[in-house]
Amino acid sequence: MNRWKKILSLTLAGAMMLSLAACGGKKDAEEPGSSGGEGKSEETEKVTLNILFNDTDENVEAEMDYVMEHLPERLPNVEAKLEMVPGDAQTYETKVRTMISAGGEGLDVWWERGGSWAAPILESGSALPLDEYLEASGYKDKVIPSAIFTAEDGHIYSVPFNDNSYEIILYNKKIFADHNLEVPKTVSELKEIIKVLADTDIVPISVGAKDGWCAAMMLEGFAYSLDPMITEKIVKGEGKFSDEPYKTGAEIMKELLDMGAFSKNVALTGIDEALPLFETGKAAMMANGSWAVAAGAEKMGEDFGYFYYPVVNDADLDKYGKNVAGGINKYSGMMAYAGTEHPAEAAALCEAVAELRCQYVYEEKGNPYIVYKPEVMGWKYDSEFAEPVARLAEDMQNFEYVYGLVQDVMPTAAASAGIMQATSKFMTNTPDYTIEDYLADMDKAALEE
Repeated sequence: MNRWKKILSLTLAGAMMLSLAACGGKKDAEEPGSSGGEGKSEETEKVTLNILFNDTDENVEAEMDYVMEHLPERLPNVEAKLEMVPGDAQTYETKVRTMISAGGEGLDVWWERGGSWAAPILESGSALPLDEYLEASGYKDKVIPSAIFTAEDGHIYSVPFNDNSYEIILYNKKIFADHNLEVPKTVSELKEIIKVLADTDIVPISVGAKDGWCAAMMLEGFAYSLDPMITEKIVKGEGKFSDEPYKTGAEIMKELLDMGAFSKNVALTGIDEALPLFETGKAAMMANGSWAVAAGAEKMGEDFGYFYYPVVNDADLDKYGKNVAGGINKYSGMMAYAGTEHPAEAAALCEAVAELRCQYVYEEKGNPYIVYKPEVMGWKYDSEFAEPVARLAEDMQNFEYVYGLVQDVMPTAAASAGIMQATSKFMTNTPDYTIEDYLADMDKAALEE
C-alpha cells in the first residue's frame, strides 16, 4: 500500500502515566508520572517519538493501522511518527543497526525480531532497560510468564507482542478429501500423498524457499522427531547440523525435492508467493507456522486445516505432535533506543504498541495465541474461535518440549543469515550442491560471529 511508502504521523492525545521522572538523579525519589518541585502538577510537554516497523505483508499493515488509530486513546501529548520499512528480515535489521551506528537519529522505538538478531544490540548497550517502567505499569500481571525475558544483566529490554508460534504444516481439507487422502503422521505416509498429488496440477507443498526460513523450518520439523533437543544442542555448541537428526531431515527434503513435492523454481519462490498459492487452492499443503492459522481459517473456512510434522520412524508414532519447535522468540518485540531523549515516553509507547497489536489480533482476528492475558486486559472476542484455532490453543497445553525456531535462535545474526542462505541454495536441488555440502555450510554458519 502506498501509504506505507512514507512516514505516517499521528498526534497522540490523552493522559500519560509516565513522565521524564526517571531521567535525572535529582528526581530519583519521584514516582513515575510526578512533576517534581513541591508537588504541583505541571502539564507534560508534547514530545515526538519515531517508531520503526518491518512491513512484511498486508496482515502487518492492518495490525499497525489499528495500533496507530487507537494510540491516541492510550498515550498523552506525544507525536508518534511511524515508518514502515519494506523488505526481508536482513534488510530491515540492517536498517535498524545502521541507524544505531549513526547515533540513533530518527530512532526511538522499533520492532525487534529478537533471538540472534538482538544479540549485537544488547551487547552494544543500544537498547533501553525497560524493567523500571514496566514495573510501574504492572506489566508482569498482564502477560503470560514466558513473555518476560530477562537478560543476563537482570534487565528487561523488549515488550513482546508476537504470538506463541509453532512450526506446522497447513493443508486444504477439500483437496485431501477429493483425493481420498488422510493427514500424514509419518514421513512414509507423507511420501504417499506426494506421489498422488504429483500426478495432478496441484502443488503438493507450497514453501517460500527463497526466504530461507520456511524451508529451514521444514528441515527442523523432521529433525525434531529424532531428537527434539537437537536445535538447542547446536545453539549451545553441543551438537552440529551434520549430526544424525538434521542429516536425516536433509535427506528427507532431498527426497521430496526429487519427487516433485514443491512448485517449480521453488528456490525462487518467496513467502509472499507461497501463501497465496496455498490459500487459493493451487497447493494442497504449506510449510508455515501457527501464526497463519487464524487468517487461514478466516479466508478458507472449513477447507482449512493443519497438522504437525510427521515422525521419521513409524515406530515413533506415539511422539507425533508432542515435540514442536517454536514458542516466543527471545528478546522479540518493541525495543527503545538507549539514547532516546524521552525514555519514559518511549517505554510507554513500547508497551502501548504491544498491547494494541495483541488486542487487535485477539478481538478482531480471533487469534488466542497472544502473550497478554485477555481476562486481565478485559478483552472479549464476540464470536467463537474457529475450530482449527481453538484446537491449536488446546494442543499447546500438551506439548512436551518446545524450543525456538531454528532461524531465530542461532547465536548470532550472521549465523541465522547463513542458515537461511544455505537452505535456499539447497532448495535449488542442483547436483553440484550435495547434502554433505549443505550440512557443512550449515555447520559453518552456526559458528559465524
